[in-house]
Amino acid sequence: MRILVTGGAGFIGSRTARLLCDEGHEVVVFDDLSTGYRDLVDQRCIFVQGALADRDRLGDALRGSHAVMHFAASSIIARSLTHPMEYVVNNVVAGTALLEAMRTTGVGRVVFSSSASVYGEPSQVPVTEDEPKHPLQMYGATKLAFEQVLEAYHHSFGFSAVCLRYFNAYGPGDLQQPVTRAVPRWIQAALTDRPLTMFWKGEQYRDYVFVDDIARAHLDVLGLDGFHVFNIGSGSGILMRDVVTHLEGIVGRTLNVRDAGERPGDPMRLVADVRRIRHAAGWEARTPLREGLEQAVDFYERHRSAWEQGLQAE
Repeated sequence: MRILVTGGAGFIGSRTARLLCDEGHEVVVFDDLSTGYRDLVDQRCIFVQGALADRDRLGDALRGSHAVMHFAASSIIARSLTHPMEYVVNNVVAGTALLEAMRTTGVGRVVFSSSASVYGEPSQVPVTEDEPKHPLQMYGATKLAFEQVLEAYHHSFGFSAVCLRYFNAYGPGDLQQPVTRAVPRWIQAALTDRPLTMFWKGEQYRDYVFVDDIARAHLDVLGLDGFHVFNIGSGSGILMRDVVTHLEGIVGRTLNVRDAGERPGDPMRLVADVRRIRHAAGWEARTPLREGLEQAVDFYERHRSAWEQGLQAE
């Protein structure tokens, strides 16, 4: 199959594009490089630099495709609290422009990178896909809004659409700037002997899922017809302070942890119920947390120049 991957120069998009190439698919990566990295794009991919708002460029990239995997989005939760309109434009309006370009070119199959942020603070864990949705910030709200747009395109135009709600993604290739996700922040602090900042005293209970397991989920659901929503997580939780304990074991020393108090927009308990995707597609996470963290630490050690410059600019 020929597959267009929007945001394919980013963290999860680039890993998914590589896996698609491994499986013999023809992959076109479409990314404006505003937050992505050209070096993360597998050399086997066709790379097109462009924005979703560029209708002609997007249409050219789509032609001949059989499906789209849509990762392009604004994704920093803290920024969504200060620039809410940016998230509406990039995550909902630009996403709908992509669907219109797909409709024009006859591409009717899409897998969407959604988020567990749609749930807000759930009433119980593990969280099923039917849990009431109460997003705590605009990032989660816009992900949920675009899921509803996709469902409307399914009913109105016959699209086959799958929404994958990631829980806490981590692993190699996460070069987000500024660094806001806990695992890369903590690993980079550990490798540079800087204080490790921890919110909520590390008492948040989280479900960490390795990036390559997430990438594999996209391939596993690609052939599903209709409209589907699935949680993507390990199915088990861990206190965030215990993640630090794992990191201390990997780097071989006690880390300097600094209490940063509370942070708006953070749910305290978020763990995935993954029975639905296991039943529908046979997917489940395979990578143990300690193994995944070791791979992440190795990545950041080998790519120091790619992220140390960002630290110096803080």
